[in-house]
Amino acid sequence: MNIAPLPDHGRVSRPEWQALWQQYEPVTTPLRVVGLDCDIETCGGQTVIHVDLPDGTYLVIAADDALPDRLEQVTGWRITRSHHDNPNFDALVFDSTDGGEHEGLHADIISMLAAVALYLKSLPDVDTQTVGTKIGEILMASAHRFAVAVTGVNSQHASQSQVISGSFASHPETVKEYGWQTHLLEEGGWKRVHEQGGTDWPLTVWQRPDAVLLVFVTRLLLV
Repeated sequence: MNIAPLPDHGRVSRPEWQALWQQYEPVTTPLRVVGLDCDIETCGGQTVIHVDLPDGTYLVIAADDALPDRLEQVTGWRITRSHHDNPNFDALVFDSTDGGEHEGLHADIISMLAAVALYLKSLPDVDTQTVGTKIGEILMASAHRFAVAVTGVNSQHASQSQVISGSFASHPETVKEYGWQTHLLEEGGWKRVHEQGGTDWPLTVWQRPDAVLLVFVTRLLLV
């Protein structure tokens, strides 16, 4: 599989666009790996992910309204499909926002991408069906992989997100590793300022004078 290139426009060099692109790479990377061109659009202050499909239509991935600046702030996804040449074409693909058909799935990325894959496979265009099949294959290969990840912001407001440990085949093993990684932070002088998720999907926020870190357990897409 050949990953689709980065968008080719002037915003790509802007720090604010780069920060958004980095935040939403867990969404765009699996799509780009199957050849779909993706972009982060901020038209009118409304941030969305734009995905071109082989049949001349495109997906718009948003949240309750627009996408927030940080991936962890998403509480649900709303995806629509539109047509480049027909402004009256508008189809709802997936909605896990409050009151949506898939509300119970909340902001889970794998469930959202699985729904997109299933939808694309149902369309009449063969190339678009093939893309849906390939997305499904990626998800099947990574459905039971987990990792400990971190998102950080330093005193210069530069953002960085990365997997710090993993992948693991076992969720309990990943939670145990998360405990070890957060122990190392505490030993290193970081102060824990927020905690949620219990032992299922733990998440903590850590702070020191020059930086803030968000550490969490995540499902990992192997692409």
